[in-house]
Amino acid sequence: MTKKVLTIILISTLFFGCQTDSFKNDAKTKKKLKTTCELTVGIKKNIKSTILNEERPLIISLPKGYNVSKSSYPVLYLTDGLQNIWHVIGTLEVLTRTGNVPPLIVVGIVSTNRLRDFTLTASKKHPGSGGGKKFLAFIEKELIPYVESNYRTNSFRVLEGHSLGGLFAASTLIGKPELFQGFIIMSPALWWNGEELTKKAKTFFKSNPNLEKTLFFGIGKEESSKEFGMRKELTNFIDVIKANKPQKLNFVHKEFDGEGHMSSPLLSNYYGLKTIFADLKYTDEFKANYSDAEFFKKEKEILNKYGESAKRTEESYYQLGAAIYKKNLSGAITVFKRSVEVYPYDINLITTLAELYEKNKDIANAIDTYNYAIKISKKYNFGSEKKFQKEIDRLKSN
Repeated sequence: MTKKVLTIILISTLFFGCQTDSFKNDAKTKKKLKTTCELTVGIKKNIKSTILNEERPLIISLPKGYNVSKSSYPVLYLTDGLQNIWHVIGTLEVLTRTGNVPPLIVVGIVSTNRLRDFTLTASKKHPGSGGGKKFLAFIEKELIPYVESNYRTNSFRVLEGHSLGGLFAASTLIGKPELFQGFIIMSPALWWNGEELTKKAKTFFKSNPNLEKTLFFGIGKEESSKEFGMRKELTNFIDVIKANKPQKLNFVHKEFDGEGHMSSPLLSNYYGLKTIFADLKYTDEFKANYSDAEFFKKEKEILNKYGESAKRTEESYYQLGAAIYKKNLSGAITVFKRSVEVYPYDINLITTLAELYEKNKDIANAIDTYNYAIKISKKYNFGSEKKFQKEIDRLKSN
């Protein structure tokens, strides 16, 4: 392994808080301009592959807080890493912050020969193709062990690929399903060798009735017509899944209006990530049969599966609490206490918890919660301290 490290920097003069004044030719301004905000997308490293007989560049992106936590993280393996890392990291920032996905380590595999690496079978029409089995062996025997020995990972892995990379991801599902728990397959080149993978898929899904995976398939409607081309070829693959679906297999197939082959990955990545981690939301059945014991059990399951930094969306906690509070006030308090633990800056969750304490005639905890709301309001300049103090005064006077 080499020790070459190259930080890939995105410099944004439009980022809030990172702007500078108009240029002035003086020392003070020159010093000020040095504070331009630098946003790190990832770290570039090279891994020496014996299997591929080459140095393979990687881009490693660690989640926020990685260096100060002891958590282990799921890993997203991204083909065409250099091309796709930019929009993937931006999407992840939003989805992670809002609790739609857990914090992830992203491993972008930089492409050196896409035709060779992403095709598991050779084609006479495409000389140099058919090296995908070696590339898959590299991922299984060299890349994953490297990542898992150098970073705090857990056992949950996702593979994402677009076009020929999507073909490779679908081929990996069929050839080595145990390597990844989730697959985001974007605009896959399923036309390869006369749709041979679709023909193999029928036998694969029939032979694996206990397959437990989550799959997302995305494509733009402008990539082809509905009757032929890549959309039709993907639909053919989906039809095979529907006809032979293992009971525990979850999959989503989306087509995006107004999107072509090179623009659809943005939306496919977004919806793909939300699909893979859809179990971060509570089901209607869980809401209808809520108990504190089951709630804590589900929270523990999520942390064990996705790492200690995982959390559900703010809306999930709020909707669960709102659904049960009339018949189970103490249960709603349990839910909102948990929500404040993972969203300690959310004034709406904090004040709702205070209101529920009051409804439960627990005035001491209601006052303590409003006092906490005052601290948060001051910290983030929400300007609501007087309003919360009035609530405290009212509670103390009763």
